[in-house]
Amino acid sequence: MLIGLPLLAAVTLARQVAHTRLVQSAAPPPPVRTVAATRAARAPVIDGRDDDPVWREAPAITEFQEWRPTEGGPPKLPTEAKIAYDAGNLYVLVRCLDPHPDSIITVLARRDYFTPSDMVWLFLDSYHDRRTGYEFGVNPSGVKLDAQIYNDGNEDFAWDAVWDVATRRDSLG
Repeated sequence: MLIGLPLLAAVTLARQVAHTRLVQSAAPPPPVRTVAATRAARAPVIDGRDDDPVWREAPAITEFQEWRPTEGGPPKLPTEAKIAYDAGNLYVLVRCLDPHPDSIITVLARRDYFTPSDMVWLFLDSYHDRRTGYEFGVNPSGVKLDAQIYNDGNEDFAWDAVWDVATRRDSLG
């Protein structure tokens, strides 16, 4: 499955400080990971393909963790993503590899409906507060789900962003 998601936001992790003292926890904080976005001289076509020039230039992101069914677990299949931007948009290309692409379930449904199929999700913490943000998801059929996140993880699926997505299956997934 190949997915392109144009979005507008930024993602970072913030360290929490309380009254100028660092908060102590039993577990060490997760390592800070960063990714680089490539400036697009020309906007990529949102068609589910990776043949635009910007995707050849953008570095691949490959260190993913599973969210469901095992949060934080290693992915069962490899995934690669690339990020690009221009003056008005954020572009995300996700390549989900699958040795059996003919077995990928592609369910059609209305927007914001959770289908019994694979999905790719992008979460954006645009205020860098680790409490609010936006989530964008898509299944192999191109069914879009989006939500606003507020109050430490509540989701408002009535919020509908304006964004484009295209999906495509090929011999790699």
